[in-house]
Amino acid sequence: MTALSAARIFFHGLLWCCAVVLMALTAYRIHYTKGRDSGDILTLRTHYYDPVITQLLVTSILTILGSTIVIVLIAGRMSGPKSFMGEMLYLFIVWVMFLVGGAITTHKWLHLKWCRGSYKVCRILETIKAFSWICFGLLSFLMLFAVADYFWSRHKKGGSAYGGSTYPEARTVTAAPATYTAPAPATQQPPTTHTTETTYTEVRATNAPVTATA
Repeated sequence: MTALSAARIFFHGLLWCCAVVLMALTAYRIHYTKGRDSGDILTLRTHYYDPVITQLLVTSILTILGSTIVIVLIAGRMSGPKSFMGEMLYLFIVWVMFLVGGAITTHKWLHLKWCRGSYKVCRILETIKAFSWICFGLLSFLMLFAVADYFWSRHKKGGSAYGGSTYPEARTVTAAPATYTAPAPATQQPPTTHTTETTYTEVRATNAPVTATA
């Protein structure tokens, strides 16, 4: 596992923790506004909910689920190019959702310093704003780290979080069996035949009777 992969796991874990806190805060805010029988310091409305708070609640739940899956994939070295595209799509979607949610909450409850020291409802809204922007910043870092890790892995023979091992590739070289070529047998020359030619003169000399000389 490379340093970029370890950094991504760390930031995904930090994002997961921040999303859990934000989920708890937004759930508390919805429960508070839906159960109000009378107005509070900020409004006279009763039994209502803020749509942007619901949007942040849904976004935080999606972030918790998505970051859990990504951490498992990176730690288990089970991700690949398709997983990278899926992670980038997930990060971009929640990045946009946190950007919209944080911008709306900041614009709607921009000046709460005057009441946050004495009223819990103001402190809750201030904390919701803060964690919305914290999650947005973490997602920005995670997209940069994911792109850097992907291209770094492509330029390595091993690879890190997207398919491939960080260890050098083990290759088994099978030695080809040695072949023994027997020398070609020497060409045997046919035995030399001696042909004895017997001439007619030699035959007559052999068969001629021996005459005695007186």
